[in-house]
Amino acid sequence: MPEDLGFGTRKRRSSSSGYRGREPGPAGGRHTKRLHGRLIFLIQMIATAVFLGTAVYFGMIPWTFLGGAAVVLLVLALLIFRMQNGFRKKRFLGGILGLLISALLLLASYYMFEVRTALNDITDGNEAPDRKEAAAAVNVSEEPFSVYISGIDVYGDITQQSRSDVNIIATVNPKTKQILLVTTPRDYYVPIPGVSNGAPDKLTHAGTYGIATSMATLEELYQVDIPFYVRVNFTSLIEMVDILGGIDVDSELAFTTGNDSGMVVEVKEGLNHFNGKEALAFCRERHALAEGDNQRGKNQQAVIEAMLKKAMSPSILIKGPRLIDQVSGNTETNMSTSQLQELVRVQLAGMKGWNVISVAAEGTSSTQYCYSYSGGPLSVIVPDDTSVASIREKINAVEAGETISK
Repeated sequence: MPEDLGFGTRKRRSSSSGYRGREPGPAGGRHTKRLHGRLIFLIQMIATAVFLGTAVYFGMIPWTFLGGAAVVLLVLALLIFRMQNGFRKKRFLGGILGLLISALLLLASYYMFEVRTALNDITDGNEAPDRKEAAAAVNVSEEPFSVYISGIDVYGDITQQSRSDVNIIATVNPKTKQILLVTTPRDYYVPIPGVSNGAPDKLTHAGTYGIATSMATLEELYQVDIPFYVRVNFTSLIEMVDILGGIDVDSELAFTTGNDSGMVVEVKEGLNHFNGKEALAFCRERHALAEGDNQRGKNQQAVIEAMLKKAMSPSILIKGPRLIDQVSGNTETNMSTSQLQELVRVQLAGMKGWNVISVAAEGTSSTQYCYSYSGGPLSVIVPDDTSVASIREKINAVEAGETISK
């Protein structure tokens, strides 16, 4: 009997001792779990604050989007924090999700910083200083405006003065989401304000006097104010198209480009998918075209329109920083960084397509003396007054908020 009591006593002591030894384990484990949960929650909240702060500072995301994002991110942070107090599997999953969301937020913040830095490299150009005040006064998210797109026939440094082979006016109405692209042939026979004293010359020759002179020439021709310019060269066109993954260009004609255009390309009537070099050859070719420079202007317009459509697709959110960074040395505009950011915000807020209409100035081929060339008469295109008047009306209609068609 005593032995039984002794045995029972030893058994109870052993059980009691074991129980006391395990007591600190669960309490210590719960404390560690709480610390881990709080740490992940803190990391996620810091990443959220960095993302929202960067977005507000750079101003590229609409306020409604930011407000919604802030609510969603806060709810996610609280849910993941609660998961840290659950079972082991749930805690592990919550920790992974919290760290993943934090990493994505910090990556997005870096993305916005890179975009802003790249935009700084191409904006605030000083090629037209007399237009700086007028350009700065334009509210690009509320007011219609026109941009002169100049394509110069050189590779490399964009600061070189050169003839302008591409002369396109883009009239934009951000409220109605309309863009009118007006192409004027490089050989258009027009006076150059402030240079030729009323004597006509080729439009392309205006570029040799500076981009402001080309803008003034087109302003006088179409009776329109052009506060902004975008200047690109061969290098930037190739790089932009390649980074966009190529473009789908609708050609009015089937033809073959020659070696003088940069490379031989078999262009078919209808839709063509071009890489950068192919798109440049398509833009430059004129000898294989019956209408010569007139048709080349329309082809250049088709490329610009294709690039705009590609740039307005959701893929630009991923390709945008690389695109801007790559062309920063070969593209220049006098738009400010804040104005370009505002245009990005307008597009994100609306998320609907733009109505892009293309028209080309027409004229009659001729041979005439030009102000800037004394060696004899040159091939020119004498403007068709009816065509010019029609373009003026279309520009005025877009600025007035009217819907236009070709």
